[in-house]
Amino acid sequence: MLRTNVYITEDQERELNLRAVITQKPKAEVLRAVISKGLKATPIQKSSSTRAFMKLARVAQRFKGKGTAPKDLSGNLDKYTWDE
Repeated sequence: MLRTNVYITEDQERELNLRAVITQKPKAEVLRAVISKGLKATPIQKSSSTRAFMKLARVAQRFKGKGTAPKDLSGNLDKYTWDE
């Protein structure tokens, strides 16, 4: 495990202490559980460059195994990458 310091509000501290007492678990264990649940519940926002790369990969997938790509790919890379 790694050690880290995090600033929390007084309300969060009270809630954390309360949960630790109720569950009879150390505060650190309760905090790790809350963080894990939060990370699973919060989807990662994909950046526009990631979306563009994935779109370009879908275009390339259509030509897989054919040995060719659109003849205008290099000239219209922005069109294939950014246009909807």
